Amino acid sequence: MITNRDLDLIAPGVIATPASDAPIEYVLVREELPAPEGWSLQCVRRGRVAAAIPLAPRGAAPRVRAAVAQAVAVRVLAERGVFVSGWNQLDDGPPAAARFLARCPRGVDALPV
Repeated sequence: MITNRDLDLIAPGVIATPASDAPIEYVLVREELPAPEGWSLQCVRRGRVAAAIPLAPRGAAPRVRAAVAQAVAVRVLAERGVFVSGWNQLDDGPPAAARFLARCPRGVDALPV
């Protein structure tokens, strides 16, 4: 069950695309195993993590496949009005870790109604 506390872990102002000049990137991260936290979704602005939410309570336990974690992250971002069209794998981390960058179409902040 999703609680309001889960939704409040990432402030709406951080997730929603602001009118600032610094774009926000959404990075899905799994630390090297064994990592008790498992998958997390990070909001990165100017190369710094502005906010992060653990995805294990939402269905992306530490050992689930990347596709499951990506689906959970898409759902979390959609709840915040961010549309994700896909994921690009990042190769800049340790070999046992996994990192994916969300592809968000420019000019599209939310799913069409």
